[in-house]
Amino acid sequence: METVPCPISNSLEFTPFMQVPDRFDPSLRWQLVQSSASGLVMLNPRPDSSEIAAHYRSGCYDPYLHQGKGAALSERLYLAARSQLLGYRAHLVLHGAAKPFRELSILEIGCSTGDLLNFFHRSTGVPLAHLAGVEPDSASAAYARENFGLRVSSLLEGEYGETFDRIVLWHTLEHIHALNETLHAVAHLLAPDGVLVVALPNATCSGTKYYGENWVAWDAPRHLYHFLPGTLAKLLERHNLHLFKRIAYAPDAVYNALYSEKLCCERKARPFDQHRIGAALCRGAVDACRSVLYPLEAAGVVYFATLRPNALSSRVVAAR
Repeated sequence: METVPCPISNSLEFTPFMQVPDRFDPSLRWQLVQSSASGLVMLNPRPDSSEIAAHYRSGCYDPYLHQGKGAALSERLYLAARSQLLGYRAHLVLHGAAKPFRELSILEIGCSTGDLLNFFHRSTGVPLAHLAGVEPDSASAAYARENFGLRVSSLLEGEYGETFDRIVLWHTLEHIHALNETLHAVAHLLAPDGVLVVALPNATCSGTKYYGENWVAWDAPRHLYHFLPGTLAKLLERHNLHLFKRIAYAPDAVYNALYSEKLCCERKARPFDQHRIGAALCRGAVDACRSVLYPLEAAGVVYFATLRPNALSSRVVAAR
């Protein structure tokens, strides 16, 4: 276990925020704190980088699921929904691209089984050679390489021999121990006119008020950080990255409501029956609709950032 300073302010001054249980092991409870200097909510103390892998070994961990034999009905439904949303996610990532898709290069950090990268290749025409992924889970990385032929490494490499037009961290940034080191690398790997796309859960959404400690996206200890409005921009500024747009990602509202309701039922020994499933889906649908009008209250938010001009100038100076 380790206790770490706030990655934005480097301060060790925190106030208690909330204790939350581990959704895979309710006997474990984790402390969330809020930085007095930056407002960032984070897990502290937390498992260090050598200990955290043990907390990802549940066969129920959604990002690592794939269409294997013997998948449960709930897993197949989740995978079907995830597959249907790939086109929407790809549209968000590629929107505004100045180049034809066949000329784009894309890096996804936390690519899991490679479904999104494969969609870019199969459905939008981005060449396989222009795609790269980072995935620390060895089984998921192997699946992406063996089934889709993707270039996937276990760590973010210092030199790719190229810059990328899009760098994607889709529900990944909140998992990363070396946050500033990763964003430093991202800033150097992003093309001058490239876009960084970051999707994150939003701890100020209505779901946190309704479900409290049982909100599924607390997901301690796997989620190390929770970026309240404004905190991500502060972190990106440290790395000469300018946040220029944020939009609600409505599907997260439905997912969070359904799985948070399931957690509540498990912890209160209530049946997760059709009535509760229907109520959760309705609640999620209402929250998804509200997020269109009030994006800062959305269950999930997608952020878009570019390099600041001074970052580009420093690159030119360093290259001389």
